[in-house]
Amino acid sequence: RCHLFRCPLPSLERSELRARGRLWNGTFLEEFLDVENLELIVRAGVSVASPRGNVVIKDAEAQMSVSLHLDPGVAVTGVPWWVLPLAALLGLLLLALLVLGLWKLGFFRRVRAPAPAVPRFRAVRIPWEQR
Repeated sequence: RCHLFRCPLPSLERSELRARGRLWNGTFLEEFLDVENLELIVRAGVSVASPRGNVVIKDAEAQMSVSLHLDPGVAVTGVPWWVLPLAALLGLLLLALLVLGLWKLGFFRRVRAPAPAVPRFRAVRIPWEQR
């Protein structure tokens, strides 16, 4: 994939320009997994947009080739299928243990209302035969 970079240059006092770039291993392992050898061609060019047109640049374009030799054994594939159900079961087990511990500590008990302040009278029950 090609990317175009534009950089404004405030002055051209130096006679050489340098550009640096980095190639990440992960990019090639993800996008070019089935390729063993890859050649990148890097092209750079300098152009000046001047209203007067009095600036002339010699050798305004450069090209460089970068060869990559990828090792398919290094590529990391996706997560094995059994890891996802195992992680879900362990998560549910941890949740169940947490709920059980909170239940044993009384976290889910209702707060009971205090006894009413109205005095209670003790009633005496009279058997039916004595009435």
